Amino acid sequence: MNTYLTIITTVLVLTQIIRITQNHISLRRQNVLYKKQLGELAELEIRKADFECQRRFYRLAVEKMEREKEGGIKCNA
Repeated sequence: MNTYLTIITTVLVLTQIIRITQNHISLRRQNVLYKKQLGELAELEIRKADFECQRRFYRLAVEKMEREKEGGIKCNA
């Protein structure tokens, strides 16, 4: 009976060790993916700022062209 209990306990301990190892591997992969996606988001913020700057420039350019057109100055665009 003691041998049976020892074998069962050993198997249970081994399965728990395997589960912990699998969880560690899974969490490590998720962490790597998370850091990669976070880096991409940081780059995306820079791109968003660039697009906003371009939109602002476009709006200002259109406003200037409209003012020149209203003032009688021909716009060659």
